[in-house]
Amino acid sequence: MEVGAREVESGAKLADQAGAALGEIRDSVEATRAATARITVAVHAMDGASSGVVASSEAISAIAGETNAAASRMMSAAATVARSVESIAAVSEENSAATEEVSAATQEMSAQAEEVMASADSLSQMARQLDELVSRFKFGEDDRMAAGGSLSLAVPSSRAVGRVTRRAA
Repeated sequence: MEVGAREVESGAKLADQAGAALGEIRDSVEATRAATARITVAVHAMDGASSGVVASSEAISAIAGETNAAASRMMSAAATVARSVESIAAVSEENSAATEEVSAATQEMSAQAEEVMASADSLSQMARQLDELVSRFKFGEDDRMAAGGSLSLAVPSSRAVGRVTRRAA
């Protein structure tokens, strides 16, 4: 009996140890379950955060695409402006050349106008001289009748013609 009592006592100790171990296992399982629950919550939070990161990355990618398209449009517009500036420069050069031609033509016309004025003055002087010469011719009434109504002219003296010729020179 003693052996049986020892065995019972040993079995009771083993049962107590097994109960304590079972309690520790139960506590460990409970702690593992709680940790798993926290990990699950953290995984869900990380999943939400990664979805946010993906959405932000997609938004940034879209903005980068828009920026790239805007830069391309700006480059195209800058090229158009550069071509327009070159065209304006060419037109300016053509206008400058045309202005120089007009200026030269104006100077030529001015010189020709001066020549015409000088010729007009000369003709005016000649006309006055011619008027003086014509006024010296005398029409006689008897001369007209004798010629059957036609006019006859009296020629001025050579001295009068010489004076007019010298003035013209």
